[in-house]
Amino acid sequence: MRMPSRRHRDGSLNLLTMSQVLSTARVGHLYQQTIPQLGVGLLYNPSLELYLDACPGMCDYVEIIPDMFWTDRGNNTPQRFEEIESWMKVLDKIAATYPLTSHNISYSLGSAGIFDKNYLYKMKEWHERYRFKWHSDHLSFVKVHNEQQEEHNAGLAVPVPYDYEVLDMIGGRINAIKRSISTPFLVENNVYFIDLPEQELSETAFLNELSRDTSCGLLLDIHNVYTNAVNHHFDAKAFIAQLELDKVIEIHIAGGNEMAGMYTDSHAGPCPPEVWELLGYTLPLVPNLCGITFEFHESYFHLLQFEGVTRELNRAKAAWNLYHT
Repeated sequence: MRMPSRRHRDGSLNLLTMSQVLSTARVGHLYQQTIPQLGVGLLYNPSLELYLDACPGMCDYVEIIPDMFWTDRGNNTPQRFEEIESWMKVLDKIAATYPLTSHNISYSLGSAGIFDKNYLYKMKEWHERYRFKWHSDHLSFVKVHNEQQEEHNAGLAVPVPYDYEVLDMIGGRINAIKRSISTPFLVENNVYFIDLPEQELSETAFLNELSRDTSCGLLLDIHNVYTNAVNHHFDAKAFIAQLELDKVIEIHIAGGNEMAGMYTDSHAGPCPPEVWELLGYTLPLVPNLCGITFEFHESYFHLLQFEGVTRELNRAKAAWNLYHT
């Protein structure tokens, strides 16, 4: 690696140390933590393996869902997590080229039953292996337990009620994660299709309280906000403005489609114009933003192809560069 240099007034050159180079990198701040500002990334799915090979450098980082790379045989099962060899080879290749972030789906922060500590231990091992820049999960739950504490998967991210009892429970779980893993942890706003009546807190107040109580950051999924705004008829910009936006470390953008009269967060191809408008509204308001991640489901790759993925990334980069150059 060739080290950068600095020219003195007399014309002589002096090599900069690596620590000096790194100290000039742009960073975001989350309470007492410093986080590198990475730029624009992709949430990995199997259709992207060839794209990342064919278009190196088009994204600044790759976000992964760790659960995709192993078979989970269930809690209290010997050798519970069986890593899939072919997928692990792909992940190791990506990790050698790109910074990684982790987007989890199985902490199940809102489950009323047992908190899955074995899953947490597995993630601690992966953090030591892959050095994720940050990690996240959703303000929801996917795991439910019966009276015998047997675990079942709900099949989707179920939203939680916004009350103080749930706030305390989720806060305790985030604190447990943070005690085990020092990497900055973010919570993502969720999609909901039924609005529970007479809740103690609004979603934005819940997220703000959760961040203050646990020092976690926020992953602002703009498409989730847009989805809820369409289905529940509220002002998406007003929702965003109610968040403590200096705690937003990452933004997700995506597309969706309609099903049975509802607009869904299906990650269906390119972002709609309304999401780009909301991104433009939000970017000047999030001083500690470290990444914009484009998501799409592999089943919609035919709507994008390589050219479409590149187009979405370039548009996100143009928006990022307005505030991070």
